Order: sequence, then C-alpha cells, then structure tokens
Amino acid sequence: MGTKCVAIKTKRGINLEGTILSLLPPVITIALTILTKRIVLSLGVGILFGALTANSWNITGSAGTIWEIALSVLGEGWILLLVLLIGALNALIYISGGVKSFAEWAIKRVKTPFQAQLVALVLGFFCFFDDAFSCLFRGSLVRPVTDEHKVSRSKLAYLLHSTSAPVIIITPFSAWAGFIAALIGTILIDNNITEYGAYQTYLMTIPTNYYAITTILLVFAVAYFKLNIGQMKRDEKRASEEGILFDTSRGVVPGQEEGALKVQPGGRLRDLVIPVVTLVGLTLIFATYMGIVNTEGTITPLQVLMNTDVILALVYSAVIAVGVAIISLFSRKIAGNEVAKAVGSGMKAVLPSVTILFLALMTANVISLLGVGQYLASLINNNMSLAWLPVIFFVLSAFMSFSMGSTFGTFGLMLPIGAEIVAIIDVTYLIPVFGAVLAGCIFGEHSSPLSDTTILASIGGGVHMMDHLLTQMPYAIISSVVSIVGYVTLGFTKSITVGFIATLVMLIVMIFLLFRANNRTVGKGSGATV
Repeated sequence: MGTKCVAIKTKRGINLEGTILSLLPPVITIALTILTKRIVLSLGVGILFGALTANSWNITGSAGTIWEIALSVLGEGWILLLVLLIGALNALIYISGGVKSFAEWAIKRVKTPFQAQLVALVLGFFCFFDDAFSCLFRGSLVRPVTDEHKVSRSKLAYLLHSTSAPVIIITPFSAWAGFIAALIGTILIDNNITEYGAYQTYLMTIPTNYYAITTILLVFAVAYFKLNIGQMKRDEKRASEEGILFDTSRGVVPGQEEGALKVQPGGRLRDLVIPVVTLVGLTLIFATYMGIVNTEGTITPLQVLMNTDVILALVYSAVIAVGVAIISLFSRKIAGNEVAKAVGSGMKAVLPSVTILFLALMTANVISLLGVGQYLASLINNNMSLAWLPVIFFVLSAFMSFSMGSTFGTFGLMLPIGAEIVAIIDVTYLIPVFGAVLAGCIFGEHSSPLSDTTILASIGGGVHMMDHLLTQMPYAIISSVVSIVGYVTLGFTKSITVGFIATLVMLIVMIFLLFRANNRTVGKGSGATV
C-alpha cells in the first residue's frame, strides 16, 4: 500500500529540496524509534522537527503546517477507517463463534507448527488485491491456529508481512499492477521510449524483482527449516517452551482485548465464512465498478485496474460486512449490548495502531514536503557506469522507501529518473532498472518503522510493532544482500536470466548457512515435521 502525500505550503516558503538537511527529520525519527522503542513519541518528534525545519523554526508557521497535514491525512484517511472497521468485524466474528469454529476445524487438520505457518503463507496468495487486507484478515483468521501450535506472534507477523506486498507487486492482476503500469505508461511517453508497452514493461519487471521473489522463497524456508535468528529465535523458544507468544512486558498488544469478550454459544463456521465472503466479494465488485466508472474511453482490464480505488472499495465492503455480522448475531437473539460491546472493543483494540498509522502518514507528508526523495534522486547522475545502474537504483530506492515509509511515493520519484537515464544512455537497461526500483521499494517498506504495512502486519500478527520490526529485519537484510548479488550480476552480464540464477544460488547458500548454524545450536531435528 502506498502512502499518498499532499502538497502543503510552508509559511516561510523555504525550499530544502536538494540539500542534505532534508534527511534530518526521517533520520531522527528512525533513530529515536530504534533507541527508545517508543514509536508514538518518535513519530511526534519527527513531525515537529520536520515542520520546524520546513518553516525556518517559525513556531506559528510550523503549527499551521502540522494542522494542514493532519487535516489532509484525515481527509484522505480511508485506511484509518478501514482498520477500525476490520477491528470491529474481527470482534463480531469472534463473539459469534466463527473464529472458534474455524480454529477447531483447522486444529483437527493442522498437526504441526509448520502446517500452521503454511496456512498463513498460502492464504497470502489469495489476498493479492491489497496488502492492508492481506495482513489484517489473515492475521485474525490464522492467529488461533498458530497460537495453538505455539508459534510466536513475531513469527506470525513476519509470515504475514513477507507474503503481502511481495506477493501483490508480482501479481499481474493486482491493483498495484494497474498503478505501476499506468505510471510506467506516462514515463515511457515522456521519454519517447517506444520499444515497450506499459503493461508489457511491468510484466517484464517481475522476474527482475529479486527482492520480492527471494523474500517469498526465504519465508517458506524459514518456516520449514525453523531458521530462527536473533530475537526471532528467542521469541520462538519462549513460545515453544513457556507458551508465552509475545513480550508481555510491553503490555497488551493490538487485538488482545477481544479475549475479554464472551463467545456466544451455537457458533458455526458459516458465522466466519459469510462476513468474509461478503467482504471479499463486494470488494471485487466495488473495485471493478469504480475502475469502470473512472475510465474514460475504451474499457479494458488494465484501465479498470489503473483507475480503481481498492482501499475505498474495502471500506464500503467492510461497512456492509459489519452490518451482515450484526444482523446474523441479532437473528440468533444475541443481546444488543453484547453486540455494541464487541464493536467498541474491536475498535478499541486497534486504536493504538490507528494512532501510529495516522502519525506515520503525517510523517510521510512532512518528509515529502522537505524534498527527501528529490535530494536522494539527485545523487544519481548520467556519468556512472551502466553496469552499476541496477544495484544503485535498488539501494537508493530502498533507502528512500525506508526513509519515507512510502512505496508509491518512491515509485513516483525513482521510476522517472531511471527511465530518463537509460533513455539517454542505453534503453536496454530499462527493465533491469525498473525491476530494481520496485524491489528496493519493497525492501525499504519491509524495514521501516514508518511504513503503514509494518504497522498493519503487527496488528494482524497481534504483536508490538517494534518486536515485529526487530525480528523481521535480519531476514529482510538477507533477502536484500542476495538481491544485490543478483543486480550486480545482472548489470555486468546484461542477462536477466543469469542475474536470476545468481540470486537463487546465493539464496540457497544463505539458507544452507542458516540451517547449519541452527543445527549447531539446537542439534539434530531442527527441520519441520510435515
């Protein structure tokens, strides 16, 4: 999911674009987040410092900027409403007994921790239309099953996050595909590149998106071979030996309030299936309708994907799904106060995460205002060796996405720059450079505390955001190192196939080394039981 940034004018009109000072607010925010582990405080400081910097330390002007940004985020804050609605829906399904029925059904069939993790992973390939829905829906559905098999919440959040955006960005019929193809189409026209079509270009970038591919392969290997490293190893050991699934010293985690709700008797699997099918089915219908209505001229599947709004479609569908769940409960003579309590409790459970998400969106707007992307993009020039282009675009896009917490914002900045350079020097590098940009954006999003998907994966996994971030980071770094090897190989050989093979070989080597290191620690029998 990309963060949309709005244009806000500072009172003093100071332009920091093209200066290294624009990096200070995101660097301070990220550093404070890591050092203090207090994400709300860190985001607040980053927003304040960014506004003061943009307004030359004018307090009145800074206050005005913060107010304008807050209003703009709330005005476009459908994702905030969606999270609240999903929280309410989860609680309603919980008290209906639907989640309990699914858990009982799945537990009879899922016999091992690996199989429990596999359920979460496989479902990711069926939630390809939006990463927010993918994280929130799968988390609430699978959590009782992974809890039963003592899979730590940190591991669950990692499984959810690694099969959300990486799956969606390489799925040709996702909303992301439409957005990227539309952006590419404009870029190709602007640079007079006629060798490729827009959608054709996007499809050709899929095998060069080394980070997305290696992340998906790695997460399956981690689940199967129990490749737990760093804090993930500690969390998994605590879960398996003590039955403690998350760090209780940090307090209640998102979604835990639902445990205080009373599950009503007589619940059946259909109490889960009907609201979920309503949500998914209506989302597809609304998204298709919006895409058709917003398309001028010839209506094609690509045009529908480019012109739809999946988040808004999800909001409409979630409202109706909540209504369906409430009607179902009333039909079973469930008291109105119990239903109201569930709705309030569900929203309360995700409210801390909604606050963090709101501040993260504000931070993204402040960073956009300061011109962080423009400064980082200015570091690229037309005089560099062509062989290094893919890896340089991967690293710079990753850092930009990490700093901004925005994948779509980075797409919009880096793809045009890449096209401009290759159009002048050698257009055959267009596909490798575009693939590297898309891959770098996903790596940055996976690693950033400012990313909305990081927050949503934490909600879905039922774990504190910092615990998720610290346990996922080593795996994200492994995939990025593997990808860098692939992009260097691709750049020097000019062969997508050779680069892909080099990436896979490096990934296999890393998995082997991790497996061997784990065997030294825990002895034989570290592989999963199928």
